[in-house]
Amino acid sequence: MSDSGKAHTSSPAVLGALLFITARSLDSADVPGTPASADPAQLSPADRDILAEVELALAAQSEGSDSAGEPVGSAQTTGSASAVTSTLAEVAAAIAYVRGRAEIPSLTASRYDVLRKTVLGGLGAASVKGATVWPPTSQTAVQRFGSWNEALKSAGLATNKIGRAKGQLRFDAAAYDKAIGEFLADCESRGLATTYKSYTDYAAEHKGEVPSAAAVRKFYGSWNAALAAVG
Repeated sequence: MSDSGKAHTSSPAVLGALLFITARSLDSADVPGTPASADPAQLSPADRDILAEVELALAAQSEGSDSAGEPVGSAQTTGSASAVTSTLAEVAAAIAYVRGRAEIPSLTASRYDVLRKTVLGGLGAASVKGATVWPPTSQTAVQRFGSWNEALKSAGLATNKIGRAKGQLRFDAAAYDKAIGEFLADCESRGLATTYKSYTDYAAEHKGEVPSAAAVRKFYGSWNAALAAVG
């Protein structure tokens, strides 16, 4: 995935993507499905603003141009007013579903990108170089809000907490394995090689949420040993 969306996807539209895909992740966890529809008027003013920005992003995507009228690089096979309307109904339902849960859900960046790929397929959109595609990548959210956790907080979602026990090491053995496992899933979703440098970039994107590349190599003894431990 190479669309950064940095110049085109609005922050509220990014938040809408986070909420939409979070609802998808809950569906895939064998919990009751999201409602088929929800009345946007029942959403909070902030969530209605998010929905409006998602509508703009989808409309621009279906027309093959961004909000400035410039062509985008996405392939949209279902770009019609009806497709935009049906997707918006799904997004509204997803927001209502997430907001209505007793326990605030969370989502990892790697899981987001995996599910995002499925969503793009359902929308008939392709993520290509120079494209403005909704939902954007997790990297777009990190760029826009400073970190993945800050993006989650801005969306009203729970932040990720990995291996943070007071008086103990910042990351325990399980947290190292989890970080590498999610990194591998992230590479698979983006079509990236699972190199030490790739993990260095990944750790920088998720600073404070996963062990650094140097810490991983020290913990396992080598980068290849880290891959073998969770492969």
